[in-house]
Amino acid sequence: MFKKLVLFILLLITSKIALAAPRFSVTFVNPGFANENPTGDFWRNVSRIMQASANNLNIELKISYAERNHILMKQLISQALSNQPDYLIVVDEKSSVIPYLLSIPASNVKIIFLLNGPSKEAELALANAGHQIIGTIEPNNFQAGFKLMHQLARKSMRSTAPSKHLLALLGDVATTAALDRQKGMLAYLEHNKEIELIAEENSQWSQQEAYRITAAWLRRDPSITTIWAANDPIAIGALKAANELQRKVVVGGINWDKNIAPQLDVSIGGHVLLGAYTLTRLAHYHQFQNYIGHLKVSIFEQLDTSNLLLFNAIHGNFIGQLEFSRYINEPEQFTIREISNSIKQKKQQ
Repeated sequence: MFKKLVLFILLLITSKIALAAPRFSVTFVNPGFANENPTGDFWRNVSRIMQASANNLNIELKISYAERNHILMKQLISQALSNQPDYLIVVDEKSSVIPYLLSIPASNVKIIFLLNGPSKEAELALANAGHQIIGTIEPNNFQAGFKLMHQLARKSMRSTAPSKHLLALLGDVATTAALDRQKGMLAYLEHNKEIELIAEENSQWSQQEAYRITAAWLRRDPSITTIWAANDPIAIGALKAANELQRKVVVGGINWDKNIAPQLDVSIGGHVLLGAYTLTRLAHYHQFQNYIGHLKVSIFEQLDTSNLLLFNAIHGNFIGQLEFSRYINEPEQFTIREISNSIKQKKQQ
């Protein structure tokens, strides 16, 4: 009897240790910074939310930061592949990662792209080179650019200016995300002629560059009433220039950045959550081995009272109380509305 009791206890302890062990290991090469910087806090928040998701999903997550340095990014990818995690998450920022992967020997590490992924042709080339690409998870950046332009146009219509000119501040001219946001903006303008696009400028994802460009254009064109910006830091740079020149313009961006989004006329966001979403898809893949594929997630929403609790949670600590595990088998429920409702319910408990 005593031996059976000891055996039962040992089995119980062993099972608890097994449950406590991480499901699998993931390395994420974050293209941004770990700390506050002029390019905004978007990438830092991606990591924070991913860590909360990893804790909830019992995933061993390691994050390294390339600090917007593509040479460092390549070094970090090489180091990650050498460490042999189960999965590697990469961002093809400025289309620099894919050529690098094609230049090095393939490994057994399974790779998934986040936010900026390969084209079908590039994905095929990576597969032919022996790399194990299991999927790409991107936000619908066309939707973001379109929604931002739509909301800015609505607000701009309140202006009494006889001519309404639009200045578009692009992120860059190479990254898929930047190009798709630009396409969304142009698609709206193609069918809505109430605002005239007078310039598209490359801000290089920089608040300072946006400030410089905007100041020059506002001095040149008194009819600029609206500024479309590829992200919130670009938008706040433009707003600073407008305020200094005492020009009243409608300004909007994308990201939901803390201390920036509330100052803008429009901020579109939600894609900061897609790193956490990627971990839920990896948890499902690890269990069932179903190919993830190329997912384009329409997650973007305008910041307003309906999702303000979520916005505050993203920039606070409450996001760690979310049950990300519930989305492993219900990925379609991973929406701004549903997550906002979950936070509201948690707050009321």
